Amino acid sequence: MKEILRFVLLFILTYAAVMLLLNIPFIQNGIQQSVRSVVKVFVKASFPNAYIDTQDYKDASGKADPNVFYLTYGNPEIIQAEHDYAKRNQLMEYKISTYSIQLYIFQLFTVPLVFILSLFLASPMLWKPKLKFLLTSLSIMFMLILLKTDMLILYNINMSQIGLYKLEDQDMANLLRFISMLTLGFSVMLGFILWLVFGFRNSQFVQLVDSFFKNIKQ
Repeated sequence: MKEILRFVLLFILTYAAVMLLLNIPFIQNGIQQSVRSVVKVFVKASFPNAYIDTQDYKDASGKADPNVFYLTYGNPEIIQAEHDYAKRNQLMEYKISTYSIQLYIFQLFTVPLVFILSLFLASPMLWKPKLKFLLTSLSIMFMLILLKTDMLILYNINMSQIGLYKLEDQDMANLLRFISMLTLGFSVMLGFILWLVFGFRNSQFVQLVDSFFKNIKQ
């Protein structure tokens, strides 16, 4: 019982400490730039025929929000034609046909990844396997989050009708159904499952469970 209470306490303290640390402005800004860069590279690689970029999200006062950014997309042929038209007609200001979705770093990336980190750091494990399985779990979660971002972009590309990556109605319905499943709650549950598979099974908790059932049998 002591080991379980110690684990729960360490988990709560670790989670709170990491969240406070991530609220420091320069760390928050650094995370945003890193996440934006990775997302942009990953989505561009997934949709090479589309125009993909990121932009700041600014609040009512004009200040950039470090927790949110725009992932913009469009048809590069249409965008280039608009640039050429503006150049021919010497237009100083003109609008290009790009679209965007908002991505929230805290909900999408921070919570599930910090949840996994806290679970592993609080677990009674040797440091070498703890680090190995922690990195494995974080990598799996991060990749799944990037795949969710891909699905969001694919869905919005079809909704915006930019002429790229067209899906049939049934495929769109299946895609929307799958996206609807990938909530924050699902990410947290998946993080817990990853901990059970890679953390719990390789920790001292297994011995505690074995001894508990042995005592019951006796």
